[in-house]
Amino acid sequence: MLDAKDTQYTLSEDGQIHYQPLASNPLPGDPVAMVVKGETILKPKVVMLDSGVSTTVDRLALRAHLEGWLARHIASVLELLVALEDMGEAKAPVKGIAFQLYEALGIVPREQLEDLIADLDADDRKDLRAKRIRLGPILVFIPALNKPAAVRLRALLWGLWNEKDLPMDCPKDGIVSFALDEKTVDRDFYQAVAYPVYGGRAIRIDMLDRVISGVYDAAEGGKFKASHQWAEWLGSTIDGLYAVLEAMGHQKIYDPADTPDVIPSSGSVSGVNSIEGSSQATEDKDPSTTGADAPSAQDDKKVIPQEKPELATFRLKKGKAFAKGRPAFNKGQGHKGRDQKDQRKDQKFEKKKGKRNKAENRTPRVMSTGPEKRPEDSPFAILEQLKKSNEKS
Repeated sequence: MLDAKDTQYTLSEDGQIHYQPLASNPLPGDPVAMVVKGETILKPKVVMLDSGVSTTVDRLALRAHLEGWLARHIASVLELLVALEDMGEAKAPVKGIAFQLYEALGIVPREQLEDLIADLDADDRKDLRAKRIRLGPILVFIPALNKPAAVRLRALLWGLWNEKDLPMDCPKDGIVSFALDEKTVDRDFYQAVAYPVYGGRAIRIDMLDRVISGVYDAAEGGKFKASHQWAEWLGSTIDGLYAVLEAMGHQKIYDPADTPDVIPSSGSVSGVNSIEGSSQATEDKDPSTTGADAPSAQDDKKVIPQEKPELATFRLKKGKAFAKGRPAFNKGQGHKGRDQKDQRKDQKFEKKKGKRNKAENRTPRVMSTGPEKRPEDSPFAILEQLKKSNEKS
């Protein structure tokens, strides 16, 4: 067992480590140990079981061997997450974001990191991109960790750390989203395994991020119209999409489905008029359309593509830059530690703030260019001097 290959050991969703004596056998084999809560969420401990272990094997040595295998297994499946433990020479804001992602298994609400994000400069953001970290509008996460193996392992680690009964109710491999009961669901768990909960649905993080990006791309003037494509991405109904958008903080302000259909004029719905119109149409029919060139019954049965109905309009949720009570910026300190995008936000905020009460305490402004003008330099004054000079002469 101490000389076995790593592939001969497997970790099941109930936390047991199985050993398969035959390297060519794909079956997991017998359980020889189990994992329990450790010092950190990504470093569980190994406890040996009595069954499945040969009496000729040193149990202490086997336990150390299994702990090494478990560490390698976690580092392989959650490579990008494990790499956040050591950020090297990165600056404090980057290390702070990485540490919180590490502790939360790779997904943190952006609002919890806003202060750290505000201190990032262009080089800091480059460091985060190198670690495959995405600073999304709502969530900060690592997109590559939504693969099925990473989802299952994070579910196990979260359950161990939070002392839950195993196995956890993990989402099915590859599922995009699914409905659940918001009253009983553990939001923290589903968020930790890359399925944040919004509007009664657990949504895989990559699809959720696609919808969020679509919302902000479609927004204009603080409003946006929902798209049928977003519902297709989520695999939900239109009402389900609306529930997700509202759970994100966007407010529905107009829904065409709530507007009564327009009733046609009486002439078009009257039975008499309809019959008369039909008779008149028959009488006025062009005789050239009869015979071989006349439209066939098959032509009449052609299916006309039905347009998708217009969806609701929402008011975009305002970000932190528009929050009440936002403190004014200290102009003397500048914008050190912010990238150009953050600077533009601050400048926009300052500009809007400066427009308030612009009529108050206003004094006339005098603008001048060039050297100071003297009365004696005026052309009229010079002509007057020439005139007096001629009179004296």
